[in-house]
Amino acid sequence: MNNHDHHHDNDEALGIDEIKDHILVRAWLNRENGKEELDHCLSKVNPQEVSKATLELGQENLVLPHGVFVKLSTKGEERASSLIRRNRLAERLFAVVFNLSEEAVRAQACRMEHEKVLTPEAVEGICSFLGHPPTCPHGRPIPPGDCCKSFVNAVRPLVTPLSQEETGDNYRIIFIAPKYHALLERLSGLGVLPGASLHLLQKRPTFVLKVDETEVAIDREIADGIYVVKQTPG
Repeated sequence: MNNHDHHHDNDEALGIDEIKDHILVRAWLNRENGKEELDHCLSKVNPQEVSKATLELGQENLVLPHGVFVKLSTKGEERASSLIRRNRLAERLFAVVFNLSEEAVRAQACRMEHEKVLTPEAVEGICSFLGHPPTCPHGRPIPPGDCCKSFVNAVRPLVTPLSQEETGDNYRIIFIAPKYHALLERLSGLGVLPGASLHLLQKRPTFVLKVDETEVAIDREIADGIYVVKQTPG
């Protein structure tokens, strides 16, 4: 099975708006990587449709003709930037939270990019939730949003693994990376669940947390997968 076969079920035809999005994203990637990038989804589209979509983008002043390829106008740049931002944040969200395979991450992020399921507010919410990550899981830059500009003043990400936290403080669990399913059931039986508050008692030799009146001991690897936000007293 080659790479194209299981790239997301793209046999449903792409609409003109989706084709336009792909052209904008491809122009962004061409510039970012300094070479012509292939687009799996576009390779399945009739070239006449691609030409028609490119023409419409030109009429909307989103792209400028540039030899065989297209170049983004300032307006196109903004649009492509928000598509790339949404896609790369979705990739990071899926990789961190759901621990999906690379192929599944890419397919899901591609779907999120098109289906506009994420409102601008939701995109900012995910960004804050992940601590305003500067790059996607492959190390490519995530274009910063307005939420990142205001974040510069804060010292640290909002959501961090418990393993990086200090003893003696109280935290709220935001999510648990579902890497260890059997273990998750055991943890949730002890009250270690998203939304629960915990007090970190010790980090060595094992992590000991207090949830309600229960003390729970876990190893570092599990503490790496429990994402928390520090609770301020009061």
